[in-house]
Amino acid sequence: MKFDSKDRTEMLKVRVSKEEKTLIQAKAEMYGYRYLSNYIRDAAIYEKVTQVDLKGQDEILSAFSENTKEIKEIAKGVRHLCKFLTQIDDLAIANLRARMYDIMRAQYKIRDLITKKLDLDVWQRINRNKKH
Repeated sequence: MKFDSKDRTEMLKVRVSKEEKTLIQAKAEMYGYRYLSNYIRDAAIYEKVTQVDLKGQDEILSAFSENTKEIKEIAKGVRHLCKFLTQIDDLAIANLRARMYDIMRAQYKIRDLITKKLDLDVWQRINRNKKH
């Protein structure tokens, strides 16, 4: 079924947490969507939705959120470097480098959490038993 974009006169408002918004944006980018509204519309209309309460989900989302905060701080530091490059000292550069290493360690932690904490067997059982 194809919908005409000229008929789009209705608006929906949805509240999400910061972590959910980050995950939705990442998924939209992963699928190659330029606009978040297009992804949300297509996902709501066309995607198969599986609701699973995965073990360790809160830990993973929390780790992802903390990592996202670190990335934002790094980006702010890089912007500061670009603007005031002559005014930054060696200590500030060392702090920025240390935070970048913290991000890499957090990425590894998230990877390990996914490997160890997610109960993928539950997800596989649900998807095998679901009628398409």
